[in-house]
Amino acid sequence: MQPGAALQAVLLAVLLAGPRGVKSRLLSGQLVCRGGTQRPCYKVIYLHDTSQRLNFEEAKEACRRDGGHLVSIESGDEQRLIEKFIENLSASDGDFWIGLRRHEEKRSNSTACQDLYAWTDGSMSKFR
Repeated sequence: MQPGAALQAVLLAVLLAGPRGVKSRLLSGQLVCRGGTQRPCYKVIYLHDTSQRLNFEEAKEACRRDGGHLVSIESGDEQRLIEKFIENLSASDGDFWIGLRRHEEKRSNSTACQDLYAWTDGSMSKFR
């Protein structure tokens, strides 16, 4: 199966256990892995109830507790894979998060755009 097809084929509905803390709200999702030497895995969590959706910090923390990180995109191929998945979502599927943040302390007119952002997992990839 092609990597893009595997990722597109997965949309995991997560049933929620009520309005408790973030830790208890998320259930394990399905890992979607692609081949290659680095073998990155993606976990897709779909939160049907809009009142249970997570903001950026909650999503980042939920990934950390589960042993992972919000996705950091390290190549054009990986970006196209993620884009293809996102394009197949409908508006009712809600929001999604990636692990790219802007450094507010580095804002200046002379700062190169690529230096204004960093991946939250600490990866040094210069791909943007």
